[in-house]
Amino acid sequence: MKAVAVIPKQKDSAQVVDIDTPTISENEVLVKIKLVGLDGTDKEINGGLYGDAPEGEKLLIIGHESLGEVVKTGKSVRTVKSGDMVVATVRRPDDCINCQAGEYDMCLKGAYTERGIKGGHGYLSEYYAEDERFLVKVPKELGDLAVLLEPTSVAEKAIRMAYTAQKRVIWEPETALITGTGSLGLLTAILLRLRGLEVISVDRSDNEYKETIFSELGVTHFNAQKISLHDIPYEMGRQLDLIIEETGSSTVALHAMMIVGINGVVVLTSITGGDTRIQICADCFNQGLVLGNKAVVGSVNAHRKDFEQGITDLLAAEKQWPGLLAKLITGRYDPEEIQEALLSMKDNIKVVIEF
Repeated sequence: MKAVAVIPKQKDSAQVVDIDTPTISENEVLVKIKLVGLDGTDKEINGGLYGDAPEGEKLLIIGHESLGEVVKTGKSVRTVKSGDMVVATVRRPDDCINCQAGEYDMCLKGAYTERGIKGGHGYLSEYYAEDERFLVKVPKELGDLAVLLEPTSVAEKAIRMAYTAQKRVIWEPETALITGTGSLGLLTAILLRLRGLEVISVDRSDNEYKETIFSELGVTHFNAQKISLHDIPYEMGRQLDLIIEETGSSTVALHAMMIVGINGVVVLTSITGGDTRIQICADCFNQGLVLGNKAVVGSVNAHRKDFEQGITDLLAAEKQWPGLLAKLITGRYDPEEIQEALLSMKDNIKVVIEF
């Protein structure tokens, strides 16, 4: 079968390879891939920045945003059947107390594997085998939109972390700021609008296509090249109750902590490599966090319940804004076009590979 694999740590090595179709055990499911979404992680792995092949292997099949159809099940499988559409979760647990409790998105030891990223093959192949525990059945009415479920789960967890942290106080958020307007940023905006919040998005561009999406959602957009982050609360005439940082810029993250309002929370969802250094008024920074009762939370990966909530919210979004989610999928490529697809990500919202 065809698969797209890289040689880990080797730049621009993604290519189509021919490998054996996997066999399944009694607890596993064979899934035929329909769509795989690409994101910044895939681009960085192809850039040679990180990525680890399974033990004893030289290649790593990439791709962790999947949508596929069950074609065969082991004799002990009970939760899915042939013909079901499924999305696979990404992380596989180690033996830490969190993982053993089913909270492998909160892994304590860091010895987990992640399919398509760290120690496990991903889903950019014609077929993959998986334990039924890590498959999420999706309703067929979602169609191709279900390929958005994995990134939606990441947004769901970030929002869940914010509300969990804010159980420390009576919290009725009204205004949220999202830094970054890629697919994750737009999905986060959709989820927050579903919850009734006024949403502000900020990036460093004026994109007419995205402006139509902002308009349909009722989201206010600012170009950070034209306005300082610190001026946004004054421009809006209200404090920011929630900021979800999705650019991966440590500088933006620090400024987000400064501008979030009293009793507010900042959720950090993205990182980038490097050793950027900036000068700040450390005393001012400390005073603002303490006197403002502010909270800062890191959020990575997602729990199964975030995938399940994502299904509910994607269906609700499609009902409230018909056709809007489809506008997020702006690039479709064949597996053989993987390098072109990765390059095109800078000009697209969500790029998918079709099998």
